Amino acid sequence: MIALTLAALAGLPSNCVGCDFAGRDLRGANLANVSYVGVDFARADLRYANMQGANLTGVDFKNADLRDADLRGAVLTGVDLAGARMHGARFEGANFTGANLRGALAGLDAADLRGIFRKCIGCDARGVDLEGVDLSGVSIVGSDLRDAKARGAGFQSADAEGVDFAGADLHQADFRNVRLCSLNLDTAGMQFDPRHRVRCADFRGADLHGADLRGALVCRSGHEPRSCSPVDAATLRRESGSDLDGAIL
Repeated sequence: MIALTLAALAGLPSNCVGCDFAGRDLRGANLANVSYVGVDFARADLRYANMQGANLTGVDFKNADLRDADLRGAVLTGVDLAGARMHGARFEGANFTGANLRGALAGLDAADLRGIFRKCIGCDARGVDLEGVDLSGVSIVGSDLRDAKARGAGFQSADAEGVDFAGADLHQADFRNVRLCSLNLDTAGMQFDPRHRVRCADFRGADLHGADLRGALVCRSGHEPRSCSPVDAATLRRESGSDLDGAIL
């Protein structure tokens, strides 16, 4: 009853396409399981809001206050979180796809960062500070981590195929047993396409001194579970755009 009262007081519908709530004070609002597509929450105060299980596809959260909000299990496809404040927000089970995270990750602690990157496919997190953060087992396929400060970060057993690490500080980062490369199949799903045989994470200009790449994997594209095997150093050098100088192979 309390949750319903909060929603009613906020005047928020359970389903909305393109609604404008920019700048609204929505502290503690109950938005659990709503379907909000293309909604504008820019600059809104959503502290302590309950957005568990919500469909938030294409939502604009630019400069919104999401501190201590609950987004567990939320669908966060194509959301714009640039400049948002997210300290203490809960993201367990949430799925980020194509999210803009630039300027939203500064100052977050390791637990917050791990929750966000647990499944962050094609996310834009350029310049993020991940120094010393344990990101083992995360899925960040195709994400943009250019110029990231990830010295000593742990990516063990993560899925990092096609990640752009260009210019990143990966000094002593742990990439053991990480999925770094993918093999593309032809339309029949039986043979590898020789024109686009391998696609690896991009390490151009990255500092890999002391980074541990032992056991890095190349995996067949397609449905899970996929077949993976160790990628040889020559292929990794060629397809990552780096000579991997100083890395442990």
